[in-house]
Amino acid sequence: MAGTYTKEIEHMLSNGDLESEDAIMNDKERFGRVRTILMKQLRAKYGEDIANRALYRINKRISEDSLRIKVNLGIINRSEIEI
Repeated sequence: MAGTYTKEIEHMLSNGDLESEDAIMNDKERFGRVRTILMKQLRAKYGEDIANRALYRINKRISEDSLRIKVNLGIINRSEIEI
């Protein structure tokens, strides 16, 4: 089963899923949104399907109240988090 997981990760890396997600997250952290020009660049480089899925996954995580994502984006203050 570990071999299957490794192949899935390699497949994601080869077709740009992780790179797209990373670029989108960086844009959201830096500008508070995803710029149109970034999405155009990602769609040109990795294809429309991959770029759109990456954007969908990140927005889905945020909408499902993922604490880590919200903290990274500054939606909630780090001081509000109880350890």
